[in-house]
Amino acid sequence: MLAGAGYVAAVDPSGGGLYPACPFRVMTGWWCPGCGMTRAVHHLLRGDIVQALRFNLFVALVLAGVAAGWLGWLLRAAGRPTGVRVPPFAYGVAVVMLVGFGVLRNLPGVPGLRG
Repeated sequence: MLAGAGYVAAVDPSGGGLYPACPFRVMTGWWCPGCGMTRAVHHLLRGDIVQALRFNLFVALVLAGVAAGWLGWLLRAAGRPTGVRVPPFAYGVAVVMLVGFGVLRNLPGVPGLRG
């Protein structure tokens, strides 16, 4: 993860680099909920929070989820109980939010949500 984060921090995805294109965007021409996430992480790692949120509003939530998942895995691997449980409804809420965001960012009158 550190090597990947270092590469994303050093090489701007907007200017090239070895980054794959979003398959959903390539096939449909629409923005998926994850489009712009790599560019958002790049700006976040460089300390530009406003620009990161401009590329994808969910960057902070996704990175918090990744960090929480990694920490939970690390604690379980060390034999320590995490004591944290995600309520089942939270997964449904997350799916509804992501689908809603995906629909909103493709509407003609809402260009500010596009990555």
